Amino acid sequence: MNPLFPISSSGSLFPVCEDVQESKGTTSHEARLDWLENKSFPGIQSNVQSLQERKEHIILKRKAGESPDDTEPDDTEPDDTETKGMLRWKKRKKKKKHKHKKNKKKDHMIEVPRTPSPVGAKSKLSETQRNKVFIEELAFLEPEDAFRIDRKSNIHNWKYESLYKGHIAAFTQTFKSGLGGGHQSKENKHKSKDKTKRYFSRENRKVSSQAPSSHFLPSKDNHGFQSDIIPVPSEVIECSSREKCDQDIRQQLMDKSTSHYIKGIGVETVDKDVSLTETEYRRNKKTAEFNRRTREEPHNTDLWLEFVEFQDSLLRFPESEGHFKISKAAVQEKKIAIMKKAMEVNQGNIVLKLKYLQLCQGAMESDQVNKEMEDLIFHNPANVALWRQYLLFNQSRLASFSVSRMCKLYQKCITTLVKYQEGRLKTHTLPVNLSHDLVGIFVELCTFLKQAGHKEKAMAAFQALIELNLCCPERLRSAELSDKIIILESFWDSGVQRFGEEGAKGWSFWMDNKESLHAESESSGKEPSLDDEEQTILERGSEKWETWLQIETLRESAHWLPWKPDLSAGETMDDCEDVDKLVLFDDISQFLFCLPEDLCLKLLYEFLNFLGFENCQQGKCVQDTKRLYHIFNSFGMEDFKKPCPVAEQRFLHTFIGNVIQQGLLNFQGVFQTELTALWLRYQTRNEINEKTDIKKFKKIARNVLKDSMNRNRKAVWMEYSNLLFSLGDQNGATEVLEMAIPMLCVNTDDGKECVPAFYRALVEILLKFPVDTNIFQFNKNSISVSSESVSRSIHVLICLCENRHSDLKNPESTSSVTRLKSRKKMEELLNLLLQDYKEESERSREEYGYLLDITRCCALYEYAFSDLNLDSALCVLNKVQSFLFNLSILNTDDDSCSVNKNLDHCLEQIFRYKIKIIHHHMSVHHSSLTPLRTTVEAALEVFPNHVYFLTVFLEIERGCMVFGRLDRFYGHHLGRVKSPDLTVFAVASLIQRQVHRMTIISDESDESVTHFGSGVMHKIRSYLERSLELPELQHCSFLWSLYLYCEANFGQSERASGLYYRSLQQCPWAKSLYMDGVKIFKNSKLEEITDLILEKEIRLQIPLEEIDILQS
Repeated sequence: MNPLFPISSSGSLFPVCEDVQESKGTTSHEARLDWLENKSFPGIQSNVQSLQERKEHIILKRKAGESPDDTEPDDTEPDDTETKGMLRWKKRKKKKKHKHKKNKKKDHMIEVPRTPSPVGAKSKLSETQRNKVFIEELAFLEPEDAFRIDRKSNIHNWKYESLYKGHIAAFTQTFKSGLGGGHQSKENKHKSKDKTKRYFSRENRKVSSQAPSSHFLPSKDNHGFQSDIIPVPSEVIECSSREKCDQDIRQQLMDKSTSHYIKGIGVETVDKDVSLTETEYRRNKKTAEFNRRTREEPHNTDLWLEFVEFQDSLLRFPESEGHFKISKAAVQEKKIAIMKKAMEVNQGNIVLKLKYLQLCQGAMESDQVNKEMEDLIFHNPANVALWRQYLLFNQSRLASFSVSRMCKLYQKCITTLVKYQEGRLKTHTLPVNLSHDLVGIFVELCTFLKQAGHKEKAMAAFQALIELNLCCPERLRSAELSDKIIILESFWDSGVQRFGEEGAKGWSFWMDNKESLHAESESSGKEPSLDDEEQTILERGSEKWETWLQIETLRESAHWLPWKPDLSAGETMDDCEDVDKLVLFDDISQFLFCLPEDLCLKLLYEFLNFLGFENCQQGKCVQDTKRLYHIFNSFGMEDFKKPCPVAEQRFLHTFIGNVIQQGLLNFQGVFQTELTALWLRYQTRNEINEKTDIKKFKKIARNVLKDSMNRNRKAVWMEYSNLLFSLGDQNGATEVLEMAIPMLCVNTDDGKECVPAFYRALVEILLKFPVDTNIFQFNKNSISVSSESVSRSIHVLICLCENRHSDLKNPESTSSVTRLKSRKKMEELLNLLLQDYKEESERSREEYGYLLDITRCCALYEYAFSDLNLDSALCVLNKVQSFLFNLSILNTDDDSCSVNKNLDHCLEQIFRYKIKIIHHHMSVHHSSLTPLRTTVEAALEVFPNHVYFLTVFLEIERGCMVFGRLDRFYGHHLGRVKSPDLTVFAVASLIQRQVHRMTIISDESDESVTHFGSGVMHKIRSYLERSLELPELQHCSFLWSLYLYCEANFGQSERASGLYYRSLQQCPWAKSLYMDGVKIFKNSKLEEITDLILEKEIRLQIPLEEIDILQS
């Protein structure tokens, strides 16, 4: 029987290959291993080695910068098929350039040509035949044509150096990572990868808040090396060994806690919970410190209030509080619990009780809170802060609000405090600045009436109070308030012109000349008619809501003064058509009180602010909407609020001039000087804010200076030169100063504080300093300052040091030695002043102004002496700045508020002057923007809501087109600064930035873009919400109007409708919010809004029924 697999006689496993001749030199050992070789594939190893050598040769050529074509030519040339394949591969490479980044690695692989095929080698298999596997399936295929050309490279051919599949080890790679790395199974290969979290995500912010601050800082001792042990200094070892030798053996055996226990000493153990994050640990440690301090100082009111404010940190970092977000209600409950505990320890503390009631406004019923406040007022009727919070709380309750009710509450407040002022009530201690507080409450009342639409009543109240205090007859100065009011009523009902009106002579003059003034009153003018303008509005054919809005705004702008009967025509009070325009004396008599002379000037300034006079320097009010409108409109958003009509601007301009002129007749001394300077500032303004006529202004100013009372007043001359310089007449300002210095600075005993100011102003003009009003307009053209101007500036300052006031025009008389002596003298003078102010800081504003002018002159001298070197001037200013800052810190605990205000004002002026001198240096030399940015940022750290510094900071960042610093500043200070100015700046700058982007996009794509992106609106909402959460800003009607404007124009109208009702809950007295609601809802809720206006007794100029009649 024949075997299934016969073996040849030679013993070969493959008898087909028996004809292969073996080499003669083969050993017996090699012969025994022949069966391990497959001789069907001769020459495979040599082919693989040649391919590998060719690849390495091409790589070396490429690194040497030579072309791979310079390689040694092969004996065999590639055929056309191979060339076409290479061309197709290059084309395919070009087509793949637009694909994903992932495929770009293939394009940069080294091009290695394939092994050339034999000449004429071409596969004869068709497309359908190439799927066959066995040769028996192709009957007509010749054996020599039974091959295929593999166009797809196999990477294993290079890895294992073999072309035969059987020579390659077949295994599956389960893990892709190396040894010791993380294992990733093959079954997870096709699963979708988790999306990488960005750095600002909630998870990553949680990680950054958990990490301690030491992880983010490099170690000073560890220079990149890590050690398993912490070395102990040799001194500590020696000290510890010495102590152990002195101690008893039993003490050495005990640990530290046992030793302290035996001695009776408690040990403070700080066990840090591992589960707590670093932020939570710091917060818990701070809370424990507050608890300890409140136990040790239970009667420290400021400490309890600081503990309450600290709870807001839970809302700033919600990610660090576990895995949930803490609600505002939970934080509010925590604050209330702290205040309850504080009130238990401090019985009868009004400050804590007020804070408690303020926190309970959202948790308790409003009636209950109101009852608690009334009970507090009953027991503390002389507390002004309590009265103000009580009035504001009732003013912001929409359910029970009405104008008449609020007037009664203001009347009750003023009459109660007036009784304590006159001494009729002595049950409680009289407040220190009661008259000053009365003026503040009166201004709040008039602002409330103005915003509610009752401008006639507010104007009448101001006129009556000024007539009572400023124009009171001499024989009634010592009379009782009730007697003065009775006599003033006869003056009010006489129909003569009142304070501020054209031709008004005052109450005092009327008492002596009743008959002549009565004849003049009969020829008094009437208000201009609005019929023509209203007819123009009706002819436009607009919708009902738009027509009502335009006529309502027109009448409101025209009706400022209360209606008076025309006695020449025989009119009486009964002839008044609109009862709301008629203001009786009984309506305002309960708001009147007496004031000292210094507060009369403050009252006059408040009246000018009420009328919208911007150049009047007074304290800022949260409800000063005109100032906030001016800030917002400075960004170019005129559509937010249309400007006042020309008729109203002319009326207010004339009325303001009358107020200043009539006030000058009733003041003497320093107060008259201040009003004279204010009158000169008023003359630089026009009725419709056009360019001022310099010749006309010079004529008026010279007439003022010709007056004997103003001829020797240094403040008036100084104001005149500053106004000329601001109007662009530098030569005229120089002439005024050169004439005023020899004439006014000779007598140094009288008004020596103003002398350095004259020299400082003259030097600034010579060095071509920028005007303060144009500080934000950075000049692109450089300014050239000649050496003659620098030398003359040094000579002027030397004249200040040596008191040579009449030698200003002779710079040749100054030698180099004199310059050095004057420099030393001015430095000593500044150091002496700083030493005196350090010993006694309670000084007047004029004395601090003198220190400011000496500092400026010293900085200018260093600047000019060093040939316009900025560092020399900044060195002087930084020295005084640090001195004032440290002085203000030392006076923080003092009760003198005036000293702190003077220090803050002085520090503010130092910052302003640093910005001014840096701006000038940048105009003269090409210098870096870093000093200016650093100064502005330092100023904003101290004064974060200052309009001047905010404007400069915004202008710098806007010019750089990088808004990261700006956004970080807004994000840090918003919600903490209790002023609406910063919020208005933040929102307006963001809107202006986005509108500019939308304009660019519209111009490039020829498509109008009208809506903001969601990210910008989210940021605007965040800014406004954070500000409106503050108790000091949540009743600011302007911020609510701004919120409605942004939501209606750039956001979602649905949110605007809900936001409108929120605004009414906080500011139900603001008529502007009701008119904004008409713009949002239009005709759909016009009747509902007007009914609500009438229900709350807000002034309505034209009812809807009249609109229907006019349109019909």
